[in-house]
Amino acid sequence: MTLATTYSYSNKKIFDLSTLLKAITFIVANFILVFIFLFLTLEEFEWAIFSSKEQITDEVLDKTPWNIKPFI
Repeated sequence: MTLATTYSYSNKKIFDLSTLLKAITFIVANFILVFIFLFLTLEEFEWAIFSSKEQITDEVLDKTPWNIKPFI
């Protein structure tokens, strides 16, 4: 390879503004999703603990896909 046929990588910017904005948007969106799913999981654990108390005699039929009580 000669100098005329090689590509100069020093001319290309690796981090430009649009790439930075895309990365920030991706990170913020994922943090929002993590917070939502963490809250839903904690709510299910709280409900499983609350509904397993002996003082509560109500029968709860939970057939939602979020029901994690059989796994506890």
